[in-house]
Amino acid sequence: MRQAWQLPELPKVSAILQRFRKTLARKRLAGRDFSIISNNCWGAHVYQALNRQFSTPFIDLFISPTSYLRLLSEFPQCLSLPLIFKTVSDEAWINRARAAHCVQWPIGSLGNGIEIQFMHYQSETEASEKWKRRAARLSLQPERQFFKFCDRDGYTAEQMALFDGLPFRNKVFFTTRQDCPARCAVKVPLNPDGLALSRISPTYFDTVDWLNGGSGGVKWWARWLNCI
Repeated sequence: MRQAWQLPELPKVSAILQRFRKTLARKRLAGRDFSIISNNCWGAHVYQALNRQFSTPFIDLFISPTSYLRLLSEFPQCLSLPLIFKTVSDEAWINRARAAHCVQWPIGSLGNGIEIQFMHYQSETEASEKWKRRAARLSLQPERQFFKFCDRDGYTAEQMALFDGLPFRNKVFFTTRQDCPARCAVKVPLNPDGLALSRISPTYFDTVDWLNGGSGGVKWWARWLNCI
């Protein structure tokens, strides 16, 4: 007797749906390269979901709001500066977080108080090699550079305003503030780390549309179909 057909288990359905969403997102993405500049690993998960090579050095790391705004204020000139390493951060909260972490991650510096926290790297050598290799892939076309910031790690309203005023064509600022006045703001219910944000942001921001030159506004169908 033929066995009655049954629905797959819920985890299997979820895995199938995720594969479908990723396939659709990759088909929607225009063929041009893009470089995401992000203050945490949100951008890395976008590249992974789209199965694209990292065309940016801002992968598997985080940058404090203070360092990030200093970097962006002189971008891309800062990326041409030599990356050196230091044993202690200029910011006390980073030293506390690093001490509580299981691994003392490398701290890179581009000078002028700009620190790069290589949180997911095991050594200065690994961080330096990958930073240089990926920095060489950064798009030199301003219209293909995409800047992301969010209200984490002690950001201030002044820093948000500075980011909003930067003369970059493509900017997004994820915030939990429902009254946020920034023109590039995208409101989310919570602002977790980069990985978790990459999972919830599709409901509020269409990253593929943004990378294709659009505003990132979410269409009704994209809330279900889009994966990033």
